Amino acid sequence: MAPGVVENKDSTARDHLANERTFLAWVRTALGLVGLGVLLERLGAGSDQAIAMVAGVGFISFGGLTMIYSVSRYLWVAKNLQRGKFPVAVRGPIVITFGALLVAGGALVYVLLLQ
Repeated sequence: MAPGVVENKDSTARDHLANERTFLAWVRTALGLVGLGVLLERLGAGSDQAIAMVAGVGFISFGGLTMIYSVSRYLWVAKNLQRGKFPVAVRGPIVITFGALLVAGGALVYVLLLQ
């Protein structure tokens, strides 16, 4: 078999396709975060540029880190699926949750200070 091609037995194809769909969902989320960061920076440019810049950079950075996590998780799961195993994520979701809370807190401060 060619590199990257595995024998389709039991649920192999279904598992790999589910991994790919999950990766694509992470990509959409990351791009949404980046887009939101750009939007916040542009919309806030007229009022308080410093806050708008911090909020924008926060969302853009979080989107970039989400993309890095998504590709590393995808490759890690794909490698383990080929071995007949499934790795359960523990640290990644915790880091993503704290990052999301940090960005959400920053967004809350951003909204409250612009009123």
